[in-house]
Amino acid sequence: MEKHRILVIDDDPIVVRIVQVLFDDKLCVTCAGDGEEGLRAVAEQGPDIVLLDIQMDGMDGYETCRRMRLLELENQPYVIFVSADGDPVRRLAAYNAGGEDFVGKPLQAEELTRKVEQALRVRNEINELRKQTQGAMSVAMSAMTDSSALGACLHYFRRLFSVSGPEALMEASLEAVGEFGLNGAVQLRVGGEARTLNSERCSNPMESLLLEDLSADRRHIVSSGSRTAFHYGPVSILINNMPVDDPDRYGKLKDYLALMAEGAAERLHSLALDSRDAVAQRHRHEVRALFGAMCEELERSLTPLGLSGAQRQALAETLDKTARAVDALCDGDPALAEGMDAPGKPPTAGITAVRRGSG
Repeated sequence: MEKHRILVIDDDPIVVRIVQVLFDDKLCVTCAGDGEEGLRAVAEQGPDIVLLDIQMDGMDGYETCRRMRLLELENQPYVIFVSADGDPVRRLAAYNAGGEDFVGKPLQAEELTRKVEQALRVRNEINELRKQTQGAMSVAMSAMTDSSALGACLHYFRRLFSVSGPEALMEASLEAVGEFGLNGAVQLRVGGEARTLNSERCSNPMESLLLEDLSADRRHIVSSGSRTAFHYGPVSILINNMPVDDPDRYGKLKDYLALMAEGAAERLHSLALDSRDAVAQRHRHEVRALFGAMCEELERSLTPLGLSGAQRQALAETLDKTARAVDALCDGDPALAEGMDAPGKPPTAGITAVRRGSG
């Protein structure tokens, strides 16, 4: 099995060596000394992960990342910024430039390993979703034989991949149903709430209740007379006027609509992942920014109190331990947060300011 690729864009040989020692046996590790060389390596090698230094001679890490996101690549790499300066403004600038994560210098083996493993998990999830989508498209292409149905389904899947939310997904599904000369309703069950929209662009309580009840059936397709319901995960499509008097067309439409419902379910799942990731990232930024501001305010408040060097040192150690717990929780690792009393843990960058001035 081919190894995942990690590219280090950094002019610090110590950083390159640390990455090689940690990952040479698991990943294919390559390096570049500046932004221009790094962009060429990204285009040629297609790495899965890029560790990108911010402060480099010539093009800095921000501009390198922005240009990287403009490259026409089959798969964009997961970018982890690396910097000795971890203040919230610099972190925010890194995310705005297109980065997915941030790690401080000096590099800590445990933190870097955890972040690289997390990046690989994200890449694998994205690749799996892509394969599922491609598989659904492949099945759809093989099932469609008449040109009108082919055109309607292709238009639906193209639009499906670009919808930005549940409402747009329901609208696209109803338009596709209409192109087949059918009418019905679409229901999405998200976050414990059922949303239903029919061909008249309204919500009919009877249809809503019917689809909720039928969704409990283990069968993906449930028919009764001219009505047929298609269920895949949180998505249901109800058709009220299936052509039961034309067995051939009826059979083809069942295949097409089942594929559409399955594709809609996959798209809804990917939208949910995108939404959760965006919310989680925003919360991480906010928590870290608030904690950093608290530490700065505490430092200003303590200055006139005339604390001894030992008192300042004790307070700084308490802040360091709490900061590591905050970082661990923001990274989704409560077990690590609970273990912050363990000795030998490195202090979080930017939280040791209270030590300045200690005797």
